[in-house]
Amino acid sequence: MSDAPSTGPAPEPATFEELIATSRPKVRRVFAHFRIPHQDAEDLLQEALIVTFKRWSEIRHKEGWLVVTLRFKCSIYWREKQTSRLQAVDPSFLEVLSEAVPPEQEREEMLWDLDSLFGCLEERHSALLYLRYLSGYSTAECAEMLGYNVSSVRKLCGRAVAKMLRRLDESGPPSLRRSNGNE
Repeated sequence: MSDAPSTGPAPEPATFEELIATSRPKVRRVFAHFRIPHQDAEDLLQEALIVTFKRWSEIRHKEGWLVVTLRFKCSIYWREKQTSRLQAVDPSFLEVLSEAVPPEQEREEMLWDLDSLFGCLEERHSALLYLRYLSGYSTAECAEMLGYNVSSVRKLCGRAVAKMLRRLDESGPPSLRRSNGNE
């Protein structure tokens, strides 16, 4: 009789522990093939083992069934990862996150209208409004630059805005006058 190992199929594992021990190399190859991170590989293996344990009596080829189930779990893992990345750049999701920005032409027209309205103001008022609202300086910074008290800056801003509003009420927005040819 020969001492050579038989090349026939390996006997089916009789216990769950035997299944885990005999299928370990195949399980590692599956994880390597799918490039599953170590921290997630343990979870996927546990899920596959739970399903295998629940159907233990129904399964004829337990090792093959475990490996195929694990491949299926790995495939689902990457599909879910891909889907979550796609959801992160979903246009409707991005639209909710972004602020509405007016078109550049609209902003330019608004600045032109403001510039036209500044023409009705004294130079100190227009300089103050320019610094405060167009350049974005704080009230205290405007007061320091122009040599006024902070309370005076607030009063001057209020008066200048009131004067511009009166001018708007009298003649309408500058962009409407421009398009009608009135100016």
